[in-house]
Amino acid sequence: MGGLIGATMTIGISVAVATAQLGNRTAEQWVLVAGEWAARRLLRLNAFRSRAPTTGNLLPARRDPVSAESDLDVPPALAGIRIREFPYRGRVIGVVSERRGRLLTAVLACRVVSFSLLDAATQEQNLAHWGGVLSGCADTPARRIQWLERTSPTEGDELARWLQAERSPDIPAHGAPLIDSYLELIERSVQISQEHEVLVAVQIDTTRVRSRAKDAAAATLVEEAERVAEGLRRAGAEIKGAMTPRHLGRLFRTAFDPYIRVGPFDDRDGCRTGGEPDCAAWPIAAIEGWDHYRTDGAVHSTYWIAGWPRVDVGALFLDPLLSQSFAVRTVSVTFEPVGTDRSIRDVEAQVTRAEADQAVRARFGQAETARQQQAYGATRRREAELAAGYSEIRFAGFVTVSAPDVEQLHSARAEVARDASRSHLELRPMYAQQAEAFTFTLPLCRGLR
Repeated sequence: MGGLIGATMTIGISVAVATAQLGNRTAEQWVLVAGEWAARRLLRLNAFRSRAPTTGNLLPARRDPVSAESDLDVPPALAGIRIREFPYRGRVIGVVSERRGRLLTAVLACRVVSFSLLDAATQEQNLAHWGGVLSGCADTPARRIQWLERTSPTEGDELARWLQAERSPDIPAHGAPLIDSYLELIERSVQISQEHEVLVAVQIDTTRVRSRAKDAAAATLVEEAERVAEGLRRAGAEIKGAMTPRHLGRLFRTAFDPYIRVGPFDDRDGCRTGGEPDCAAWPIAAIEGWDHYRTDGAVHSTYWIAGWPRVDVGALFLDPLLSQSFAVRTVSVTFEPVGTDRSIRDVEAQVTRAEADQAVRARFGQAETARQQQAYGATRRREAELAAGYSEIRFAGFVTVSAPDVEQLHSARAEVARDASRSHLELRPMYAQQAEAFTFTLPLCRGLR
């Protein structure tokens, strides 16, 4: 009898370990995640130090993408990343190359003008145009599309330097009530203001390019980026242009360390004014913790948007997170159009399984629960939408919060969590995966399995 009880308890505990959910993962999954993180920490693979922190990674498009792969000095989560340049109408655009040139990504700088001031009908119309942009990428070389909205701390150095240059020689640099008051005002304004940046990344898979011409991949990427840009214009966005290699270098550099001081860029060629541009895109050092990722002068914490609104919301449901947060953070959503044939096969299989389950329950006289009815209804609606010509999109969202140190990171995370809750979003920390998750909020179209 005792053996039977012990065997029953063992089986029960095993089932609980295999199926019980803790933070959207089972205990078995947590063991794998924690084990991988512990192994990386034991082997010191969670730390990175650049061998040549002043070396950039700009390579012309004509070079073989494989030849200099081993020369790159990037964190392990970005192994194989290269910034290349492609010709475009007498200029060049920056392209992020991955997997030995198989994946190519161009980044568009955008500006959304007064979306919140538009009437509800116009907002819905613009969102419909954006939906058309995504659905139009199905069954094309375009693999994924990603939008990012990031904030960076406003720099008060320029105002302080102007004050020191323009003040009267009779007024001391420090100690005078007027000067001290002005400096305090600058410091406060910097702490509560951010610069907002909206980016759209377009990624193609070169294996989907039918032409085998030498420049076919570059031409296809430019074509897809132009098509997306035109769709964004119809959706009410202002396209500033595609980023150059130097812009991409600056973008990655300030993503790893938002508090670094970088000079202004010349709009004519994307170079920093006043000398040769410093295009070192990658951090000098980085170390991964359980719930944060430290890179140079900043500490980051990345969250997965595990739950989207379950109630009816308007077009501005993300406004509390995107416009009303004062924390330094990046919000990223990656979309992957699903081919029509694949969607139809998947939904037909789901309908067949659901009807078979209904037949089994009816044979044994089992009642159908409300949850089962809702699931079957959702599958039928999905089938009807596909039959009506709609396309399906896979997507995933992530939020990275940044701060100068761990103490300020705690405050920033609490603020972002509060703003996300107001947007009806559920955030979950990417424990033990912070280094990889951080790359999901870079313009690399990552985050979908």
